[in-house]
Amino acid sequence: MKMLEYKDCGLKGIWLASGYRFEEVEGVGRCLEIEDIDGLHRAVAHHLVHYRKRLSGPEIRFLRVEMGMAQKRLADALGVDEQTVSLWERSRRRPSVAAERMLRLLYLEHADGTTKLAELIEQWNETDRQEGEDQSMTAQRDQERWRIAA
Repeated sequence: MKMLEYKDCGLKGIWLASGYRFEEVEGVGRCLEIEDIDGLHRAVAHHLVHYRKRLSGPEIRFLRVEMGMAQKRLADALGVDEQTVSLWERSRRRPSVAAERMLRLLYLEHADGTTKLAELIEQWNETDRQEGEDQSMTAQRDQERWRIAA
């Protein structure tokens, strides 16, 4: 069986055993056509987030691009600056284990089509920006449990 190394996604070592063909396109020549390329990218991304090993720079970039996030947006979500994400993606620095785990969770949430985690991170970011404001709380007990009033 002839396999094809798929490098167009920016990752090394991805081999296609099936699901691809070459087509002759008039005026262009021989072109690679991959069936359900979005599905291929989802499968690759899911494989990456379930790794036990650390993510490489290109793998971090792949996940970010698959989520449709700019470096700045990912940086905000992970509590780092944009330059830090750039350094990770160029393999000049490694993310902390916690940041890498959060990135994996962000991808899984993105793939599942929910936004609760992203909304929670944005809420945390907003709370961080309000630092120094009154942080008092009012607790109230009803018949079953304590509640904090907003």
